[in-house]
Amino acid sequence: MRKIILVLLGIALIGTGLGLLKVGHAQEKPIVVATTEIIGDFVRKVAEDRVELIVLIPGGMCPAHYDIRPSDVAAVARAALVLHHGFEPWLENLVKSSGSKAVVVKTGDDWNVPPNAIQQVGIVQDALAKILPKDASVMQQNALAFQKRIEELAGRLLARAQQLNVQEAKVISQAFQAKFVSWLGFNVVGTYPPPERVSAQLFLQLVQLGREQKVALVVDNLQSGVGLGARLAFEIGAINVVLTNFPGAVPNTRDYLEVIAHNGTQMFEALESYRRRP
Repeated sequence: MRKIILVLLGIALIGTGLGLLKVGHAQEKPIVVATTEIIGDFVRKVAEDRVELIVLIPGGMCPAHYDIRPSDVAAVARAALVLHHGFEPWLENLVKSSGSKAVVVKTGDDWNVPPNAIQQVGIVQDALAKILPKDASVMQQNALAFQKRIEELAGRLLARAQQLNVQEAKVISQAFQAKFVSWLGFNVVGTYPPPERVSAQLFLQLVQLGREQKVALVVDNLQSGVGLGARLAFEIGAINVVLTNFPGAVPNTRDYLEVIAHNGTQMFEALESYRRRP
């Protein structure tokens, strides 16, 4: 991996050397690199246009399977701040090999659970304040306003979940969505890893579990790969639901709030559909 990154760095620096002249004269905004669109959205909400934001991974892609590009090496080399979740296996080598002097901050995972997202917005705000101390007060107000919007959306989703008595519905969920599904109030009776790690034996065990527990919904995670959940749902007579981890992967999920609203709506509509069955 290190050799590959060094080659990419050599290619990227050809363009970077020219680009730095433009950056130096055109603007003086610090460059912030975010590994995913979730972190990128938090940066946009807090810093607005005070930084040059570069997001490495497209919304529809799994971070663990991402292939580094020359432009990523150049971006990290120039960055003042690099924000990551902590599960990107390639990030440490990328930062070291690029020679970056950036501050590197881990925001955390499980952002699909709103209380965790609120905490992570605070981590992003603190990190941005270190590179833009003069704007710290304004960014704090932006962060508080965004956190309040997350709280309000969370309250609406939980109220709807209570109306539907979702705790009565049993669910098998892909592991990366299980905490969100549980947070909504659904009864998660089983989880499964990414599809490539589900053996035939595990699949049969999940089928048996689903039939015994009379599972209503099987939840897939879009970025981990779909299809397995649909097959499992068919075998046990459940409804398959596909949720997303990141903005931009499906229509009307432009930011974090829309992602969580979308995922909640998908769960509620699937449950209502299941209950309407004869």
